[in-house]
Amino acid sequence: MFLDKYVDDFYYEQIMDSYPMEYLLNLNEKNFISIYNLLKTRGFYYIEDIILLYLEIFMMDIKIVNKKLDLLKEELGDNYISIIGTNMQYLSNIIE
Repeated sequence: MFLDKYVDDFYYEQIMDSYPMEYLLNLNEKNFISIYNLLKTRGFYYIEDIILLYLEIFMMDIKIVNKKLDLLKEELGDNYISIIGTNMQYLSNIIE
């Protein structure tokens, strides 16, 4: 499982306990890396938390994720990353 390259041991164990193995095996590493790099480039400093709580985002098309992040930025303002960091439920808007 490639996720161990992107999260520390604690998060890895939490992910393995939280998601069925079949689901995890369906993750596309190339797509995962694209979304991971998108979040990193935008300045998200809590990517491990996003992976743990909203792994579905990493299965989405990068264009859709990027567009929905733009919408969150419009809605929440330039400080959107910090706002989302204190209330990660905003990330469910990306999945919907």
